[in-house]
Amino acid sequence: MNESEPRPSVRQRWLGERLLEMRLTAGHTSLTSAAKTLKRSAPSISRLENGLVALPVRDFPPILDGYGVRDTRTRERILAIASEIQQERRGWWVEYADALTPSYIDLVRLESTALFGRSWELQYIPGLLQTREYALNLGLALNQHDDRGQLEQFVDVRMHRQSVLDRETGPLKLHTVLYEAILRQPVGAPNAFARQLRHLLERTEGPNITLQVLRQPSRPHAAMTGSFTLLDLPSLTVAQVELMTSTIYVESEPDVARYQQAWSDLLAQALDPKESQRLIEQMIEDLGA
Repeated sequence: MNESEPRPSVRQRWLGERLLEMRLTAGHTSLTSAAKTLKRSAPSISRLENGLVALPVRDFPPILDGYGVRDTRTRERILAIASEIQQERRGWWVEYADALTPSYIDLVRLESTALFGRSWELQYIPGLLQTREYALNLGLALNQHDDRGQLEQFVDVRMHRQSVLDRETGPLKLHTVLYEAILRQPVGAPNAFARQLRHLLERTEGPNITLQVLRQPSRPHAAMTGSFTLLDLPSLTVAQVELMTSTIYVESEPDVARYQQAWSDLLAQALDPKESQRLIEQMIEDLGA
């Protein structure tokens, strides 16, 4: 892919990989052979398999027919993902496209249609539950932006992301497990950090947000390798892993299953929501703010 090509979204990459698998299963080991069957050009099929083009949903039934895909569930899933790809090309995040990394735009797109989110955090409070004050102080600490203006714009996006928790079409159901160390590591002044902790308690009063805390030290568990988020979309589950300079998305079902098992391990050790609430209340009291 050259620099002028748009970076494929997570869904586009997933769809391209499935179409490649279908082509090979249908016996078309060459693009030329597939092109004759589908009555499309070989380059267009290549671009589709590499996630570089987003076709209208109506174009997919003939492709599935040409590859002999008859399974109803598979066909419905492909069409659903194709529809979501069309939707993700429109949204409030488009105006920030030049200021955000492609991997971050992917996160915003995925969250916009996700039904459930399961977030494990080792280092800091997840973006969907941050106050603006905490987000600014965290951004300054992480030193990931060249100037204050860039940081402010990034925090604007983070605050806008949080609208998924209150959307009229059905809010995202978010379940978060925080490592206790996060509650003992103030970000910003004590008063500011106390306001963030109170914000956590206020948000968990809603029916769609669950918060649990994993005490430290904890027993060894499968999620010790690092923070991650599982996003359950209408037709796909994706694991998101944030690194210092980029974000990784895991879409293969066997790999996603490992994150799901790690999540189960966390829940087996974490305090229940009521116990977690009492712990956060104690942290606020200890801050004296």
